[in-house]
Amino acid sequence: ERVSATPRGVIKVGCPVALSQDILTHLLPGFMRQFPQVRLQLQVSNRRVDIIQEGFDIALRVRNQLTDDGELVLRRFGDVREMLVASPKYLDRAGRPSTPAELAGHATLSMSDDEARQRWSLHGPNGEIERVDLQPHLMAHDFPLLLSAAREGLGIALLPEMTCADAVRRGELELVVPEWHLPMGICHAVFPSRRGLLPAVRVFIDYLAEHMPAVIEANRLKCSEVKARTTA
Repeated sequence: ERVSATPRGVIKVGCPVALSQDILTHLLPGFMRQFPQVRLQLQVSNRRVDIIQEGFDIALRVRNQLTDDGELVLRRFGDVREMLVASPKYLDRAGRPSTPAELAGHATLSMSDDEARQRWSLHGPNGEIERVDLQPHLMAHDFPLLLSAAREGLGIALLPEMTCADAVRRGELELVVPEWHLPMGICHAVFPSRRGLLPAVRVFIDYLAEHMPAVIEANRLKCSEVKARTTA
């Protein structure tokens, strides 16, 4: 008689900070109740981990493009948009830009902390691309900090939809040049293919695939929620 393959043991998971704060907070309690013998070792970091070298069982990522890596299997969960947002009080004071070019004259809050790489490449309604070079007042790869700074009226921030949707719905932030956007980020998991997956890893990936798309969708800003705000 085979020993039943009850998922158990430690699985090592790499995850960016924003996904941990905005997605896993909703998903992990249900998973842990359903699979009480699985222990999660979660490394929350915005550093790109080397899955094979560092012995990760799975890494969650958001990337604009998927790179094909023969050693890794990829599972896709949905697309995450990044939005330009600012507080109404900031926009009342500094004006509401109507084109990407006007952003250069505004106070900006950037999620890249590299002073040399401060540029937003925005895609327009007809597929055109405009690049805006910035001199941000605040550079930090810390979404709660940027969200708070935008809410306080310190400037225009670029933030993932899942981070700022609630603040936009509440009217604390509004979208800036809403018909322009950045390329979609593809939310996905990667894991090594060269060994049979442990049952614990398999159920974790399946659980994410079942539940994560709904959480991403719940964070989408519906047009009606935004239009009501901007036309009010």
